[in-house]
Amino acid sequence: MRIRFIPFFLLLSVQLMAQQVELNRQRHFPNTVPAGNYSGITWLGGNRYAVANDKSPTAGFHLMTILTDSVSGKILDVRAEVFMTSNLPNRDEEGICYVPHTHTLFVSGEGDGKIIEYALDGRLTGRKLSIPNVFRDTNSNRGFEALTYNAVTHRFWTTTENSLKSDGEKPDIQHKVANRLRFQCFNDDLQPVAQYWYTTDSPSVKGVKGTTTLGASGLVALDDGRLVVLEREVRKTTKGIGSFVQVKLYLVDPSKHQQGEQLQKQLLTSFRTRMNLTKRNFANFEGICAGPRLTDGRQLLILVADSQNQYKGRLKDWFKTIAF
Repeated sequence: MRIRFIPFFLLLSVQLMAQQVELNRQRHFPNTVPAGNYSGITWLGGNRYAVANDKSPTAGFHLMTILTDSVSGKILDVRAEVFMTSNLPNRDEEGICYVPHTHTLFVSGEGDGKIIEYALDGRLTGRKLSIPNVFRDTNSNRGFEALTYNAVTHRFWTTTENSLKSDGEKPDIQHKVANRLRFQCFNDDLQPVAQYWYTTDSPSVKGVKGTTTLGASGLVALDDGRLVVLEREVRKTTKGIGSFVQVKLYLVDPSKHQQGEQLQKQLLTSFRTRMNLTKRNFANFEGICAGPRLTDGRQLLILVADSQNQYKGRLKDWFKTIAF
C-alpha cells in the first residue's frame, strides 16, 4: 500500500501547487490608455503604477491607475494619468522600479547602459546604480531591460536581455542557442554586491524564415529573496500570420547559491499569445512587477505588453495579471 500511496500523495501535492497559479485573461483599454511602447511597470502602492515607455519623445515615465479584483486579481480598469519627464532625450528606457523609502524611481536605459534615479515628478536626482564595467560589453538593443527592487530585502536586481558579447552568442532564427546572463544585485547604497549566472531556454522555433527574439525582459524581487524571471520568445513570420509570443515565468532563489554560481530555475507558469486567422491576441509582454496581495494571501503579478505604438493598427496595449 505504501508504494502506491506515496506517488499518489506527491502527485496530489504537485496538482495543488499548480492550482495556486491563476492566469487571468489579458485586457486592453483603448479609451483610457493611449497607444505606446510600454516596456516596464512598477507598483507605487494602492492602485497607482509607473510605466516606462522606450520610445517616448523625452525621458520619463507614465503614471497610471490600475484597478484589480482583490479576490481573483483580474484587471478591472486601467487609466493613463500623466507623463512625468525630465525633458531630456529618451534613453530607450526599458525597466523601472520604485523605492518606497526614498519615494523615487530607477529607470534602466538600453541606449546608454545606465540605471538612473527619478523623483516622482520626473526630475533627475543625480543618483544612479554603480554598474560593473563588464556590462559595457552589451549587444546593440539587447542591454538592460529587467529591473526590480524589493523593500524587504533592500536589494535591486537587473540583467541584460541577451548574453554579453564576451559571454556567448545571442539567439536568433539561425542561432538557436540559450542566453548566458549575469544577474546583478545592488544594495541601498547603489553599489554592486553580488552576481550570479542564469541560462535562458533556447528558441523553440523551427526553420530559418522570419525572425525570433528570445531573452529575459523582466524581473520581480519577492519579499522572501526569490526572483521571478520573465523569459519571452517573440516569433515573427514574414507575413505576420503564425507569429507568436511565448512567455515563461521562472522562479530562482539566489540565497541557495554562492556568488558567481549558476541559478537553478523552476517553472512557475507559461502561456502563448498568437497572431493567426482565429486569434489576434499577440502581446509582447516586456514589463512585469509585483502588485498587491490578494485576500487569500497570493501574490499578484502585473504584466504590460509593448505594442510598438499599436503597430500598423494590428497590435494592442495589453495588460495581464497572474496570481500565485
